[in-house]
Amino acid sequence: MPRITTWNVNGIRNPFGYQPWREKRTFEAMFDILEADIIIFQETKIQRKDLKDDMVLIPGWDVYFSLPKYKKAGYSGVVIYTRNATCCPIRAEEGIFGVLCPPDSSTKFRDLPKEQQIGGYPTAEQLSSDIDEATLDSEGRCVILEFPAFVLIGTYSPANRDESRQEFRLGYLSALDARVRNLVAAGKQVILTGDLNVSRSEIDTINLSEQLRKEDMTMDDWMAIPSRRLFNQLLFEGQVRGDRDPGREQPVLWDICRCFHPDRKGMFTCWDTKRNTRPANNGARIDYLLCSAGIKDWFIDSNIQEGLHGSDHCPVYGTLGDTVKVDGQGCPYT
Repeated sequence: MPRITTWNVNGIRNPFGYQPWREKRTFEAMFDILEADIIIFQETKIQRKDLKDDMVLIPGWDVYFSLPKYKKAGYSGVVIYTRNATCCPIRAEEGIFGVLCPPDSSTKFRDLPKEQQIGGYPTAEQLSSDIDEATLDSEGRCVILEFPAFVLIGTYSPANRDESRQEFRLGYLSALDARVRNLVAAGKQVILTGDLNVSRSEIDTINLSEQLRKEDMTMDDWMAIPSRRLFNQLLFEGQVRGDRDPGREQPVLWDICRCFHPDRKGMFTCWDTKRNTRPANNGARIDYLLCSAGIKDWFIDSNIQEGLHGSDHCPVYGTLGDTVKVDGQGCPYT
């Protein structure tokens, strides 16, 4: 039963300082413990020049990195590892817009021949920001793999740290929304995973009423925050206040972990390390595994792994059935 695991590791070697990872301190051993076939790490916080053989040459695994192009070390970064005995991608891309180039090529992904593209690239009309496409794709925030049965997007969305980054954050989320919708409209099944840096609803954060009181906000105000409103419009059963935005009239993704645990409180994936809020489980759920409607029933289990330490986040996984069908026909993962 293939398993997909997403984890913001807060530094690609960071988990090795914790049990159970510190015993062997190898990625191969880590992957065995995670029992996953596709692993998406966010915040690798490493530059290309610092990549080591043990990170990229793991027996039985293929690897796909997106690293920041201009930022200094200790920033962002996404990597997807795939177990080659279980699932082999047929196409791989870096970034949301398709404006970056494959290795050793000067042709942008979106300018490749159609049969070599994953497709679904956002158009100017779909975007809510004037931020340059190459700038949005330059921070090492997205890897996209296409398998015979689905397209997998691994992402690390910008955090809401200060006002100066708000336009960038919303520009990124808008582009991500557009890419997902375009792929689904093109008839492809999509799995979106990663740290989206937004809590979906009240059940996904601790002590919201106290937070609202301190900030003199209503629940409607909180749900109307642009990043949250945009995210909920993407989701089936998402809570959307008022009319939907043009181009976002229909939801397209299911929140798989919430599907299996619809009323579970305290299902948090991120905690404040400085304030040591994890022991009391005072956190938020900002890490997700989402999928398009056509493959929702492929998943037989999904959960968080809050008992696995090594970061200020915990892993989130989804398990697929051994066999899946596309248009009534069996479809391989490999």
